[in-house]
Parts: sequence; structure tokens; C-alpha cells
Amino acid sequence: MGRRSVEVAAVGEDLTQLVALWVEARVDAGSSPDACARAVSDGRFADAMRRPGVQAFLATLDGTPVGYAITTENPFGLSPTPEVAVEQLFVCPEARRHGVAKALLTVVLSVAERAGCEQIVSNVPTTSREANRFFARLGFASSVTRRVVGTGPLRRRLAPETAETGLELTRRRRSLRQRAFVPSRPA
Repeated sequence: MGRRSVEVAAVGEDLTQLVALWVEARVDAGSSPDACARAVSDGRFADAMRRPGVQAFLATLDGTPVGYAITTENPFGLSPTPEVAVEQLFVCPEARRHGVAKALLTVVLSVAERAGCEQIVSNVPTTSREANRFFARLGFASSVTRRVVGTGPLRRRLAPETAETGLELTRRRRSLRQRAFVPSRPA
């Protein structure tokens, strides 16, 4: 049997096929299906796709949608040369090793060259060994470590610790420990 036919096209106004793959990718990465469904139903996904500089490409394998790439232009804004960033790249597990990701990146490369971009960057999760190996084989080098924190935890860590707040925290911890370890009384 010959190589299966991979085709890649830019995603237009109809996001239906892209949304289905995006939900599959997010759930595969550990997000809850409900959270993904909310992001789609309340319009956050569609709004994100309409932002300036965002482009999406859908890959089909023998006519069936099996992967996508979402890119942005000049992601860090301060780079002296224009860049294209591959924000998300996903291929369905059953379609991997059929050239789908390479076909998607070939289109991304063409778009970057037409835009005069000298670099393509990719956000690859450090925990995804397979994705890191794939990008490394294609010549992508590690340049930064991107660290992420929620606003609540950062606010707590940035808050100046005064003697009063430190004492209050200690008092609460002791109170919780006492309640947790109250010996049971004999009946």
C-alpha cells in the first residue's frame, strides 16, 4: 500500500473541524471535557482564533481531519526580527507517523517565508518527550524555559510577609493540626 495522502489548508470562518480536534487535543493533554466545551460554547475559542496574527491550518489524511497547527506572528513582540510561533500542533494518535506534522510545518514554513520571518519558534511542553524529540530532529533548539504561575499563587508569594501575617498563618496551621489529630474518645 502506498503513502496516504496528507493535505493541509488554512482554516477559514468555519471552525467546526478545528474545534473537534482542539477539544481532542486539550482532553488528551489533561483538560476536562467540560472545560473545553465551555471554552467553545462561550466563544473564547472563536475569539482567540480571530485575534490579529493568529492563523490555523487543518490537516486531512485521505479526506479525514487528523491534525492542526495554530500560529501567531511575532509572539514576544520585542524581537528585532519578525517571527512566527507554532502555538499548538496536534496530530490524532492514529494518524501519527504518516507525515501529518511535517506537512503542517511545511505550510507554516511557507507562510513564515512569505511574511519575511527569519525564525519559527514553537511552544513545546517540557513533559512531552515525543514532541520535544520531533522538534529537535527538525532543528528546533531550546532557547528559553517558559514558566507559568496562576495569579493567586503569585499574589500570595509577592505579598510582603509581616510579623502579623506570619503569626496569623502559624496560628491557623496549628489550629488545623489540632483539629486533625484530636484523639478519639472511648465509647
